[in-house]
Amino acid sequence: LVYYSIFFLFPVVANLYVSFTRWNGIQGAPQWVGLKNYRQYLTGPYPLIVFNTLLFAVVTLVVQTALAFLIAVLLNQEVIGRGIYRALFYIPTLTAAAVTAQVAFVFISPFDGVLNAILKMLGRPIVIWTISALWMRAFIIVYSIWRGVGGPVVLFLAALQGIHREIYEAAMVDGATGRDLLRYITVPLLRPMIIFVLVTGMIGSFQIFESVMLISKGGPANKTNVMLLQIYNDAFVNTNMGLASAGSVIMAIILLWFSLTNMRIMSHGQVE
Repeated sequence: LVYYSIFFLFPVVANLYVSFTRWNGIQGAPQWVGLKNYRQYLTGPYPLIVFNTLLFAVVTLVVQTALAFLIAVLLNQEVIGRGIYRALFYIPTLTAAAVTAQVAFVFISPFDGVLNAILKMLGRPIVIWTISALWMRAFIIVYSIWRGVGGPVVLFLAALQGIHREIYEAAMVDGATGRDLLRYITVPLLRPMIIFVLVTGMIGSFQIFESVMLISKGGPANKTNVMLLQIYNDAFVNTNMGLASAGSVIMAIILLWFSLTNMRIMSHGQVE
């Protein structure tokens, strides 16, 4: 209880209090400003930053979860070299995001990147990827999916291996097709794992930071900036602890709402 209070309860309560104040985190005492910090998230670049975070989180979660489920179903079959494929999908998850993000930037480097080198070989003009909001958003989403798909694959694969083969065999004797097996047996039995993957995946997707900071730096014109990077900038670059604390509270509320909504939707109709 002492450990929990020091490293969880006290920081949460302190952060909530600071979100209603103006404080640089270094000198003086926090000055009460009420809801001013929260109102600031309704003006300037902050609505766009919240939208970017929601866009990255939702698109990454949906595509990554569907792709991980498909990969897990395929890897659950009797395939030669199945262990190697499993390891290959999981390696990016084990590698530090700071390292993989720097490597990923090599592909879109404006003048000496891999993609532009390919365009030069094909006789096409180079593209300055970093000034295009569409390309940078797409690249960050693809990178996030590639790096994070390994975890859900392992979880889905473990859950699939926990389904007894006799259930499938009994269904096939009754005339069930492959689609019927997936719809009426696999998905219902994996419902608890799907809920877990969606909730943890949403939390992880909202915590996107290294890829934006190292690949796009939030540009161009805040089109790829996200809440976690902005919280970092507000706290340690602009030394505005109150605004940073307000951003973290707003982010926590959004995450709580999404998590409860996912659990409610996925639990609807579940047999107890």
